[in-house]
Amino acid sequence: MKKIIVVALMLGCAPLFSQEKGFIEQNYIEVSGRAEKELSPDEIYLDIIITEKDNRGKVSIERQEQSFFKRLTSIGIDLSKDLQISDISSSLEKFFLRKNTILLTKSYVLKVNGTAQLTALFEQLEKEGITDVKITRTALSNFDEVSREIMADAALNAKKSAEAIAVALGRTLGKALYVQSYASFPRSYRVNTVMKMMDTSVESAGADFLPDFQKIKMEHQVVVRFALE
Repeated sequence: MKKIIVVALMLGCAPLFSQEKGFIEQNYIEVSGRAEKELSPDEIYLDIIITEKDNRGKVSIERQEQSFFKRLTSIGIDLSKDLQISDISSSLEKFFLRKNTILLTKSYVLKVNGTAQLTALFEQLEKEGITDVKITRTALSNFDEVSREIMADAALNAKKSAEAIAVALGRTLGKALYVQSYASFPRSYRVNTVMKMMDTSVESAGADFLPDFQKIKMEHQVVVRFALE
């Protein structure tokens, strides 16, 4: 979706500064061009917590971690790039007629690529019995490429507006003399509504659960002053 907005038009004579020629009188027209896109995120970030199990004999966190890693690798996740350990902690649990037991927990930040891989992850977490999962944010993998495209679109829209006005006035559009650029590019979106749903277990969410992620809106606006000939 692209929009063209003409914000201001100025026709006349104004002094423009030049290092070579100093101040000169130049006829110009000033217009504003705008472009925007809404894109579905293809990077999804999750917080995952693994807790040492004490039922039916303690299952060490190391064993759970090894199994967890194998499941991630099986769905195409690169552990060296897409998984980070964010925290390691321990808690003292008290049981009736038992000695105090220290249970370890590990927290991870995981990135998955798209909803298809997210669905596969839910299935693997369910099989592993990992239920403490939250989706925290979404992002675009090609953010820089898309942002440059939108910048170029905004500049082109400004030029088209200026050309249309120049033709209507019987003038010829010259080179760009002055440009200002305004961007509104959020690199990622926090996920709030989905986190409430993910506060429940993965089992209750179900393997077919697919969140409806908010699209990332990217906008760019330029103000350009063109010479009139």
